[in-house]
Amino acid sequence: MVGRFFLLAAWCALLWCLQVDPGLSRDAAAEADDIVWTAIIPDAFPRYVYTWRMSPDGSYREDGRDAASGRPIQATLSGHWRRDGARMILRQEGHPFVFDGLVVGSSYAGTLHLNGRSFSRFCAAKGEKPPERCGSEAGVAMMQRRD
Repeated sequence: MVGRFFLLAAWCALLWCLQVDPGLSRDAAAEADDIVWTAIIPDAFPRYVYTWRMSPDGSYREDGRDAASGRPIQATLSGHWRRDGARMILRQEGHPFVFDGLVVGSSYAGTLHLNGRSFSRFCAAKGEKPPERCGSEAGVAMMQRRD
């Protein structure tokens, strides 16, 4: 009987020591939900780098900067994104640009469309660092299916 009491007391003490502050958990989860992609658009905008901050609610913010100087090239744009399996589509609000591509691991590549027409290839990497280059070989951009 006494042994069970000490076992229960030890178990309760262990649980008390391992408790996590719920506020800290929510903050960490919120940070983990925002995903950053950094993109290049070599055919249309070869000197610029774009950063997309994706929110779990399906919205995103886009900032662009000059690759050489780091200076901003545009005001922050916004849009909506959706994902269906490996396919991810970003649509800018107020502009006729649509990014349609495939996510493979920490890479996202495809075709940038302007007014419904193919405009440029693009590629992005997860995180703050842009990909070094987009391949020019027939790849993801050529394999896209159009809805």
